[in-house]
Amino acid sequence: MTGIGQQDDTRLLKYRHVQLNVLSSTQIASRTSKIISHLEEQPGEDGKPTVVSLTARANAASKLISIAEIVKRDLAARDIRCYQYNALDSELADIPRDRRPKQPADPVGGAEEDEESDEAFETMGAPTGPTKKRSMPVMTIYFSKVPIKELKADYDEQRQ
Repeated sequence: MTGIGQQDDTRLLKYRHVQLNVLSSTQIASRTSKIISHLEEQPGEDGKPTVVSLTARANAASKLISIAEIVKRDLAARDIRCYQYNALDSELADIPRDRRPKQPADPVGGAEEDEESDEAFETMGAPTGPTKKRSMPVMTIYFSKVPIKELKADYDEQRQ
């Protein structure tokens, strides 16, 4: 399962990886309870420990951080040690183009310009298409009850 800024992470094949997205409309209480319930689960028959990843685009990053802080506080109150890894990435997104008309540049001082120099340049046409591509930031926070050396090597580690 992949979502916002997520790909199937080959570093986490040894773990039960639960991927959750955070949108601006996501309810904080429901997301925190879901994360805590996944982290409190005992490893299944396969013995794989659980890793929960939360991912948000830039417009929901503050909500993601709030959820992460609430999860850490609740886990500490339950005497559950957790490890946190923070990752910043980007994804290519289509952004609507600005439809404002461009203002023509006025010559400085109102002096006449040389007509010969204007002939050497062509005016560029308007950009085509209703959208433009931009690289948008994406933040992912990983939670686990066991240290994950693959993530520690890339993102460092915070212990709670």
